[in-house]
Amino acid sequence: MLIEAYELVVEVATHSAEHIEYEAVAHLDVDLSPVLPYLNATLARGVYVPDRPALSWRHAGHNIGFWPRRIAVEGLHSREEVEQVVARLVELVNATWARRDHLEPDHTTHPRLQPLEIYQLLPRTNCKACGQETCFVFALKLVAAQAELARCTPLDEVEHAAQRARLVAMLETRWPTF
Repeated sequence: MLIEAYELVVEVATHSAEHIEYEAVAHLDVDLSPVLPYLNATLARGVYVPDRPALSWRHAGHNIGFWPRRIAVEGLHSREEVEQVVARLVELVNATWARRDHLEPDHTTHPRLQPLEIYQLLPRTNCKACGQETCFVFALKLVAAQAELARCTPLDEVEHAAQRARLVAMLETRWPTF
């Protein structure tokens, strides 16, 4: 086990009177640098910067960062969610480290998805079925992991099947299973 304990610091980010988000940082006594290339190989759409070293990942609307001595996550809705998500991230790191002999480390920096790439694959009808004013705004939300592709109902039509398949593959942010 790589991470055995951590100190959790939680802050409240108030964006408005009605919208409160929690941000958390787990401070570690161990260096995560050796596991970052393995996490990079495991996490879909993660962005690894080996020179720093740091890895960022967006999952389920959360921005997550891994650095040598800390793990940070934002966009959480309660203190209970903070504790659950951080514990799950620690489990992810430990499971990845335990499986490192079965994984090929990835030291490359993969580019972030660009909204225009996503937009070009959307039907571009601006129908608002997704709840956004335009397809481009929806693409922005998709890239930021703040919207679900399933909200775009025109993609369910047969003529958009190939585009949908490409979008699903591009936007995949699955939680790795071991």
